[in-house]
Amino acid sequence: MSEIDELQRRISSALDRISQGVAAVSSPVAGGDGAEQPTEDLTKDLEDAVAARTRLEAQLVEMEQEMARLRKSNDHLREVNEALRSANEAQVGDSQLINSALSAEVEALRASHAASQSEVRAILDALTPLVGDAATEEV
Repeated sequence: MSEIDELQRRISSALDRISQGVAAVSSPVAGGDGAEQPTEDLTKDLEDAVAARTRLEAQLVEMEQEMARLRKSNDHLREVNEALRSANEAQVGDSQLINSALSAEVEALRASHAASQSEVRAILDALTPLVGDAATEEV
């Protein structure tokens, strides 16, 4: 989660710098010397940064949902395991309680796996533009 926060902070900072740069540039000078190019580059960078931020915000929402699911399943697992421990201490074997505990554990594992997948997708999405840039530079 702190990685996403750091990425959001960096993107926000980049957006601020780009906005300041666009504001500092007055109307583009029409001429053959390419004076419009920096403004076009800044505009493109701004659009890319906004798109990246939007993508990261959607991924953050997804990750928060997966983490909530994980917390809920872990809470349920703790409750069922406590009941199972109590039944074992009383030497009362309850097959329904054992099945419930195993189901809760499987759900907790699924939730953990989904949270991990969400995290990996976020990392890959953050790295894809960097890898794409590096690949075009090598060509």
